[in-house]
Amino acid sequence: MRLRTFVVASTCALLLLGVGSAVGLAWATLRLQQQASRLADAIVRVRAADDLKFSLFLVQVLGEAQRAGVQDSVGPPVSVETQRARVHEQLRQVERLTRGAAPDEQVEVAAVRAGVERYLAAPPETERDRLRECVAAADALVRSSTEHAEGARADAQGVQRRARVIGGLFALSLVLGAALALLAARTGIFRPLGAIRHALAAFRSGQRELHVDQEGPLEVREIAAEFNQLVDTLNRADARQLQFLAGVAHDLRTPLNALKLSAQVLLRAPALPPPERVREALGRISAQIDRLERMVGDLLDRTRIEAGNLELRPEACDLRALLAEVVELHRPSSPQHELALEAPDARVPLRCDPTRISQVLTNLLSNAIKYSPGGGTIRVRLELEEAQVSVSVTDPGLGVPPHERERIFEPFKRSSSRSAEIPGVGLGLSVSRRIARAHGGELEVQDAGDAGAQGSTFRLRLPRAGADALPEPEKRSGREPGDSLPLG
Repeated sequence: MRLRTFVVASTCALLLLGVGSAVGLAWATLRLQQQASRLADAIVRVRAADDLKFSLFLVQVLGEAQRAGVQDSVGPPVSVETQRARVHEQLRQVERLTRGAAPDEQVEVAAVRAGVERYLAAPPETERDRLRECVAAADALVRSSTEHAEGARADAQGVQRRARVIGGLFALSLVLGAALALLAARTGIFRPLGAIRHALAAFRSGQRELHVDQEGPLEVREIAAEFNQLVDTLNRADARQLQFLAGVAHDLRTPLNALKLSAQVLLRAPALPPPERVREALGRISAQIDRLERMVGDLLDRTRIEAGNLELRPEACDLRALLAEVVELHRPSSPQHELALEAPDARVPLRCDPTRISQVLTNLLSNAIKYSPGGGTIRVRLELEEAQVSVSVTDPGLGVPPHERERIFEPFKRSSSRSAEIPGVGLGLSVSRRIARAHGGELEVQDAGDAGAQGSTFRLRLPRAGADALPEPEKRSGREPGDSLPLG
């Protein structure tokens, strides 16, 4: 399960519980309000019925006193007609209060009205009987309203109990849901994240072989997988670094041993050897020094490239002349190889750094010779295309497997074809490709079999409009010509 899915599901569940609690409380509140309104209406009806009974008794007392000629000397005088009018008004009030009441209460109110009308229309000799009937009807209305009030109170108490139960259930569900969510988060999220944190601390302290179990949500598993991949990558980088240091030490030891041997031959001789042997020894020493210089130069160039400030000095030059010079320089380096140059007769103008382009061409020819231990013809071809020029170097040597054609351009990577028998540290092609790309070009490799031969073909492509592909330094960043230019 994804972490986002877990968070969304937990949030939705808690929201549903919260909404359910709110709906339950709202329902309980509404029901309580309804029952409270019913209870209040019933109480008002009971009070109105009691007031009506009192007014009826007062009408009876005033009527009998008037007929007996007794005058009330206490308080203001009250006429029978006024009290009758009050009875009618109170009766109408009782009817208004029972309009929304239960049907049985409305029946009781109708009985009260009928009883009041009979009482008010009765002759004096039957007034008391009609009054008793009217009071009995009013008492029935009071009992009915009281029963409804008791029912409303009981309903309100039931709603309160249900509200407490619902609230308790929702609260319990909320607590249990939160506890389950926290437990799931602790087990499925925090524990894997803690394992990754401990693994990072252990890795920082030097435990480079430590891996993390891929468990928990998908995002956490992806983090663990990335960490494990990072550990493997760093371990491979450490192994490559050690392998590189061992290779550098081995490649440096070979020319140093040759230098030491040549020097010891001269120093241990009882007398100074003939000039021819001295020149021969000095030639070997010079060749080994050149080899050391190239190796150190490749290392320095790679360092400058990684720092982004390899120095380029672009100027107008003739690519055909540069290529011919490099080819002629390598002709005497191996009697087993024949260098065949195919180039246009006319000059090939190009804006580039001639020193760096010569370095790339030298590296390509040197590799072609090194990786063709059986000798043969190395074909160097300069071709003009519509928007670019290309220099191809085809050797009859070991070739490059298809799966290694990009890998050999990485720093310290070499082809697996008998690379242990061939000197080098795997920096030349990496530096050469970066130089080519800095000029707006490209360096690539393909099978020489495409051209009907065994081995490999390295092709350097450079834009013919060199000024467009490689702007003036002043246009790029305000530097002066000859300043260091970044290589990407």
